[in-house]
Parts: sequence; structure tokens; C-alpha cells
Amino acid sequence: MKNLILKFVEKKISTFFLIIICALNNSIVSQNNYPVPENFGNERVAEFYPIGWSESANFAYMVLSLYPFKGDYWTFVIQNTKSDKILYSLEFGAEDISNPQKDWSYIYRKTRRYLDKYNIEPQRDFYKFRDISTRSGYGYKVSYRKRTIFEQDDEYGNREKTIGFRLKVYNGSRSKTITNYKLTRDPLNSGDSIADIAFFGAIESPFEDRIVVITSFEIYDYQGDAAGTALSVSGCKLNTGFK
Repeated sequence: MKNLILKFVEKKISTFFLIIICALNNSIVSQNNYPVPENFGNERVAEFYPIGWSESANFAYMVLSLYPFKGDYWTFVIQNTKSDKILYSLEFGAEDISNPQKDWSYIYRKTRRYLDKYNIEPQRDFYKFRDISTRSGYGYKVSYRKRTIFEQDDEYGNREKTIGFRLKVYNGSRSKTITNYKLTRDPLNSGDSIADIAFFGAIESPFEDRIVVITSFEIYDYQGDAAGTALSVSGCKLNTGFK
């Protein structure tokens, strides 16, 4: 009887340790599947860290945002690049992380469940989609058109200010609009505006002929003071929708 009890206890202990070892292995494998992201952009302009894609066109990334009266903060984003809808986002203050490379373990612990939920697979190497430019001579071309309003100014009268932009992608003589970006804060009440709209880069999905087009622009507060650089991310299917 004593031997039976000892064998039962030994079996339970062995099973327990086997479960622990499997859990640790899964954790290590999962962590290795998400390598530390690297900055895709030019730090002098903006910081953008792509993380991965899903087969259903979801794209995960980290971006450093700067807005009037809010300062700078890192945001983790999962965005569907068909609708450009933000599926999930999480802000990290300056007291939480300094940059995604140094603090990736902490970020990963906070976001892993959402990476799994939206089936994000890590992309270890991100190469700029080089067949696109603001200039002719490329397979695809992008162009920007400002969205403006007139604001009453007691000193100078009506003053034109830019509050957004329309982004078009051309495939030869055909084109399509992929975004109509507008400031999230009401520009009439907040006084915010943007300037220096520029093509920042593009990244291609490993699963289909789809890219994200990243646009940079400067934000100005109600006093006309520069408040930092922001980025807009827009999805674009490369082989459909051109007219």
C-alpha cells in the first residue's frame, strides 16, 4: 500500500514538473517568435517600429506620437489595413518605456494577448516597398492634396489653415484614394493645424500584394507653435481598386 501511494505521488510530481517545463518552453518560443522590433524610420523625423502582420491584413506597430498639451508618448497599435480601423491601441507614457527596443519585454507582456487575438505573425525583416514614390518613374506613385479651412483672425482676417490631407496612389494612369486624413481634435475649437505633409515610407505584407503607406506631418497648436511630428498609416491593396 505504501509503495502504491509513493508511486502515485511520484507520478503527480512528475506530471506537475512536466506541465511547468512545457509552459516555460512555450513562453520562450513565443518570446522568440516576436523579436525585438527595429526603428523603420529616420529618428530625426519620427520613430516607427513595425511588429508584424496577419493573413487577414492586420498590421501591428509602435509609434512615437507628439500632440499639443499632451507631450510625447508611445502607442502600440493593431490596425486593419483593409478598413484602416484601429482594432486595439495601448498608450505608454514616458515613465513606462523609453523606446520599444530597450523595453520590448515589458511591452510584449502587456500586448501578447492582443497579438495572439489578431493573429499577428512577426516579421523579422522589414524592407521598404521601393516601387513607390512621390515622383514619376516608379511602379506606383503617391500624391497629397491638403484639406483646408478658413479661420477668422482678428489681426489678419480670414486665414487658411491645413487640417488634413487626401492621399492618392497611382498605378500608371490609374489611381485611387486610400485615405482622407483629418485631425482628431476639432480644429475650429482647438486651433490645431498641420503642415509639411510628406511620404515617410511603405511596408509590404508578406501574405499578399498589400502595403501600408506611412505619412509624416508636423502638428501646430492654436498659437502656431510646432508641437511635434505625427504619422498616419494607410493600407493599400496593390492589384485592385485602381480606376
